[in-house]
Amino acid sequence: MKSKSAALQIGQVAKKSKASIHTIRYYEKMGLLKKPGRTAGGFRLYPPETVDQLVFIRKAQDLGLTLREVKQITGCGDKGLGPCCDLTVNIFTRKVGELEGKIAELEAMKSRLKSILTPWVAPHKLQPIKERLK
Repeated sequence: MKSKSAALQIGQVAKKSKASIHTIRYYEKMGLLKKPGRTAGGFRLYPPETVDQLVFIRKAQDLGLTLREVKQITGCGDKGLGPCCDLTVNIFTRKVGELEGKIAELEAMKSRLKSILTPWVAPHKLQPIKERLK
């Protein structure tokens, strides 16, 4: 930790990162965040970079990464850039494959729904529906 003046209490970290206090404590328990120092009164004191870590975690989740995968990537950072880059490439490659599979499933479902819908709708009414389903 830098200096006590640079340290942030959990409420400040929560406000700056837009993460809840509960989430911050949970990430701490999971090992996504390092255990913070404490004041004499027992209040948590986080280094300022904790805010950046929380923002990174949220962005990674927005990309579809699980907390386990985020932990793998952040933990790998201590081993150097090479192994971390390889791990990240592998995780993202797997995610792309998962998304492609989901897209294929959704396209198949869309086709099935269209084929079920077609007999129920007069041909002249089907055209606007087809346009909305594209």
